[in-house]
Amino acid sequence: MIIIESGGEEQSQLVTKSLASASDAKVIGFTPDDNRISIYYQQMRESRRVDDLLEEVLEPLDWQARRASGLKVFVLYQGHYGERILQHVQRFAPPSWSVESWRAPSDLPPVVDAPLTFLPVDLPDVHLVLSVAETPSVAQLVPGVSDRTGARSAILPVDSADWLPNGLARQLQSQLSKADVTAVFPKPFCSLTENCYNVGKRQVSYQDLWIAEFAHCFGRPVFRITCDRGRIVDVDVKRDTACGSARTVGRELVGEDVGEVVQRAGLMHHHSPCSAAMRVDPSLGEPLIHVAGNIMRQAVKAALSPDPSSKAEPGVTEAVTSGCTTDSR
Repeated sequence: MIIIESGGEEQSQLVTKSLASASDAKVIGFTPDDNRISIYYQQMRESRRVDDLLEEVLEPLDWQARRASGLKVFVLYQGHYGERILQHVQRFAPPSWSVESWRAPSDLPPVVDAPLTFLPVDLPDVHLVLSVAETPSVAQLVPGVSDRTGARSAILPVDSADWLPNGLARQLQSQLSKADVTAVFPKPFCSLTENCYNVGKRQVSYQDLWIAEFAHCFGRPVFRITCDRGRIVDVDVKRDTACGSARTVGRELVGEDVGEVVQRAGLMHHHSPCSAAMRVDPSLGEPLIHVAGNIMRQAVKAALSPDPSSKAEPGVTEAVTSGCTTDSR
């Protein structure tokens, strides 16, 4: 947020310069001569009320306005896992998004001391870096990619401890934080929401507009389910998983018995495109694919429940859920 205390042509020039350097900033201009307040954020608004000024200072940036400006994502990927997620995000991303990508070399050293030497010189300017690969070496490129693209947000999902060990995640978190980059490490990827990631007692909160914008579309699954005479007749995927497993499970749920659908969702998940590891995760004590399957079951359970919070397991169910609409025809 930028506050300018001046008027007339001088204010206009300062506003123009400010928005040119930070197009998604909120600029508040104050003219002392007549106490006029001008707010510039996607559009201009004028007022002379102090309450309006306080509202603009305290109110979070409008999500719809931010979304309209278009999220620019850079996907750093490698292997079948990364390619699948890239293709799914490209296919189902909102039209206002821009999704660029670069396949990391397969012969990266185990320790990448100078990431910039492995990267192309010309990378696009983006808001967010998404790293999806099957080797720890690729994750080590993220600080260099963030530096070269100007990104100040990063998502490094952990769908396998072998691909992104806890120690490396902590190291990258510290390194990116020093570079003023907000980074999240959802474990598994489908635990990501607009304000937190991970499950249970390991849940981590964050505040970042661009990561939240991504998580609005891809992350912890959210369904709207319509039932008729004890059967599922329609499933609307309100938020898909980045791998596409929620969309796959949603299709398979149609026609299922309501009383069995939660358990069936877990079984269907194991035959979906989920790529979470089947090996026991050292920090969780269970395979990540089981954690992901439980997230899927809880999402279906929440969609069937008029009061999701009363039945959901703590730290698993997304706050934004849709109840089951029963068709009485």
